[in-house]
Amino acid sequence: MTEIKKVPVKVAAYILGKSEQFIRCGLRYGSLNFGSAVSSNPHKKNATYSYHISPRKFMEYTGYTADEIFNTAKKLGVEI
Repeated sequence: MTEIKKVPVKVAAYILGKSEQFIRCGLRYGSLNFGSAVSSNPHKKNATYSYHISPRKFMEYTGYTADEIFNTAKKLGVEI
C-alpha cells in the first residue's frame, strides 16, 4: 500500500471532475471538508493561499484508495 502525505489540488480536481479553481475556492470558503486554505495575508485583496488536502479525509470523501490516488497523480505527472 502506498502512503500519501498530500493530495495536490490538480489530482483532487481530476478525481472529482471539477476545475482546480473549484477545489481552491471550496477549500478557501470551507465548503469542501477534506482540506483547508491558509492566506498569506487575510486582509489583503490579492492575498496568496496555501492549500492542504488531507489524504485520509479525501479518501473518505471520494472512496478512492491511496494507491488509486497515487496512480492518478502519476498519470497526471504530479509528484505526491
